[in-house]
This record gives sequence, C-alpha cells and structure tokens, in this order.
Amino acid sequence: MKPTHFWLIRHGETEWNASRRLQGWLDIPLSDVGLAQARRLAAYLRSLEKPEFQAVLSSDLSRAADTARIATAHLGLPVATSEALRERNYGVHQGLDWAALTKDLSTQGISLRKPDQAIEDGESFQEFAQRIANAFEALAREYAGQNVMVFAHGGVIDIAWRKAGGHSLLVKREGTILNTSINMFDISATGTWQMGDWNQVGHLDAPSLDDVMHT
Repeated sequence: MKPTHFWLIRHGETEWNASRRLQGWLDIPLSDVGLAQARRLAAYLRSLEKPEFQAVLSSDLSRAADTARIATAHLGLPVATSEALRERNYGVHQGLDWAALTKDLSTQGISLRKPDQAIEDGESFQEFAQRIANAFEALAREYAGQNVMVFAHGGVIDIAWRKAGGHSLLVKREGTILNTSINMFDISATGTWQMGDWNQVGHLDAPSLDDVMHT
C-alpha cells in the first residue's frame, strides 16, 4: 500500500510571532501580514496540478484554521479541525516574551526543551511530542495511501521533523520554521516516517493577485 503523503504547513504570521511572544494554546489571530501570506499560499496552491489532495485538516486554533480556509478554498474540501494538532501547551508561560522567559528560566535551571521538564498547567516536551506523533499516525491510518494537507504550528512541524528525520528530542534543530512554509513527509502502513521536501517558502517571493486586491 502507498504511504500517506502529508503536506504540513505552518500558519501565517501573527502579531505575537512578530514580537516573539509565546502563544501556545492561546488563540491569537492572523495579522495583516499573515493574511497576505495565506493569500500568496492560496495562489501557489491554485497553480499546482498535482498532487490531488483528498483531505484538509487543521489545528482548531484560528491562526491555523483561518490560514487553511484561505489557502484551500479552491479545493472545495471542508477544513476539519482538531485540538490534537494544536501547538504545545506552555501552561503558565503562555503570553510571555520568549527571550525574557528563556533567560529567566535558565537562571532557575529550567529548560522548556528538556524532554521531561514538567510545565505547570501545560505539557512537557515529551508529552507534546507523543501527542503529535500519535495524531499523525492516526491520520495516516485514517487516510491510508492518500494525500493530506495539514495546517498547524511551528512546534508541530518541529516534532514532524524529528520523527521523519530520525532526530531525538535532544537534538538542536538549525534554522527557523517559517510562516506558511510547506513541509512534506510520508508515513507508511507500518508507521515508518520518511522525510520529503522541507521548509518550502518560494510562494512568498511574489505577491498574488488576491494580495494586490486586498491592499
């Protein structure tokens, strides 16, 4: 049987992305920049002949779900949302400035990237990674052998990169996961993950007709 082929796409930019505040499960909307990115992505997806997608799925947080609806309206497919595809729950740390938070926690000997570090009212890195792995492996079974587009978050893409690339949670990932980047991977019928093209953002290089119409 063919593997399930995923296009995993990060949501468009929010004002909190731009100011580097920790969003987590907080439902922060797309900014004007993020809306423009979603429209550029839509123009790119409309230009493609293949692959043909059988499903569009998204985190239920609006920054992902709205990106999905804008970018895939031409496909005529419903956007199915799921809490299982949400960003990591950072609990009491959500809403804080990322740089200041990281510095403050490091003075206490706490690292949000330590796999088993407990997070008050939130998830450890390990718990988050397991949630995301379980979610995608369940989707691979549900949509076995099909092409599926998923809209989610930077943290979700980080975990997919680790699973598909065979990297442990202790490995430091280089580079930035860009807003509306396209990240491709397969999951076989036996649950094996295989990396494809990653962090593709060529569609952001030129404004779309829709983008021009909305300025």
